[in-house]
Amino acid sequence: MKFVIYITVAVMAIIMPVTARNIHYGYNAQGEYVPTEINGQRVQYGYNAQGEYVPTAIGNERVEYGYNPQGEYVPTAIGNNRVEYGYNPQGEYVPTAIGNNRVEYGYNPQGEYVPTAIGNNRIEYGYNPQGEYVPTAIGNDW
Repeated sequence: MKFVIYITVAVMAIIMPVTARNIHYGYNAQGEYVPTEINGQRVQYGYNAQGEYVPTAIGNERVEYGYNPQGEYVPTAIGNNRVEYGYNPQGEYVPTAIGNNRVEYGYNPQGEYVPTAIGNNRIEYGYNPQGEYVPTAIGNDW
């Protein structure tokens, strides 16, 4: 589910104004703790062609899916913004750009490789009620 949270946050950095925004979480129909709203833009969920419960729209921007070279079903576009992929130093296939915005990475306190910025928008992290390290805000006015 981490990938869904990161891609959702990354997309919001592109389609929203570039000021800090809080990310609101809730539970989806599967009981997973996921982003539900960012700056009033509702994250909608549904089933993809693989039967997985995933984001289908963010605000008015539809999320499209396809297959990566490993055969995994991943987001390929959000609205008019194509999602580009590449390999991180750990060999994981991760988003490297969304639209014209480069995705930057770093390490969280648990040593996991996570997005730290999308374009000029920094991503802030914190802990959810389950103790998971998740994005809590995004923007460039810190």
